[in-house]
Amino acid sequence: MPVLRMRVAVPILISVAALSYGCDDNGSTSELSNGVGPSAFADAPFVSRGGMVRPSSVDVQRVLDPACPARPPLLAPFSIAFDGDGRSDVFLRDVQMQFVDSAGTRAGTMALGPSDLAARFGSTTLPAIGTRVFPFAFPFGCTGLPSGTLTIVVLAGDARGRESRTVAHLPVR
Repeated sequence: MPVLRMRVAVPILISVAALSYGCDDNGSTSELSNGVGPSAFADAPFVSRGGMVRPSSVDVQRVLDPACPARPPLLAPFSIAFDGDGRSDVFLRDVQMQFVDSAGTRAGTMALGPSDLAARFGSTTLPAIGTRVFPFAFPFGCTGLPSGTLTIVVLAGDARGRESRTVAHLPVR
C-alpha cells in the first residue's frame, strides 16, 4: 500500500512545485514588483507589454532661445508605443531617461513617475485594442557633446501591482 500512495503523491508534488515556480508560461522576462512570480492559479497572467521606443535612433533638435540649465539647447525626441493585448487594466507607470555623450559625460537623468505622466498625458491606461503613443523629448546639451546614447527605461504595470520593464538604448546624432 505505501508504494501506491507514493505513485499518487509524487506526481502531485511535482505538479505543485512546477506550478508555483513563478515563471510565465510564455517564457517572458517581465519583472514583478512584489518579487514573486505570477500565481499559477491567477485568472489572467500578466503578459509582458513592454513599450516600443521609436525611432531606433534620434536626430537632435535645437531649441530656440536656450537658457542653460533651465532650458537646455538640445532635444532628443522619441515616442513610446504600446499595442493592445485585450487587457484593460495595464498602464504606463514610470519613464526614466539618461543621456551619455560620446565622450562618456553623463547629462543627468529625468524620471517621470505616475503623477508626472498623468499631468502630461491625462490617463496613462494602455488600450485593450489598438495602439497608444506617448511622445517625449529629452532636453540636454548644457555640457558635453551633442552625440551619444539616450537610455530609456519604461515601466508598465497592471492593477495587481505587477510590472514589466523595457530598456532601450537610442543613438543620438
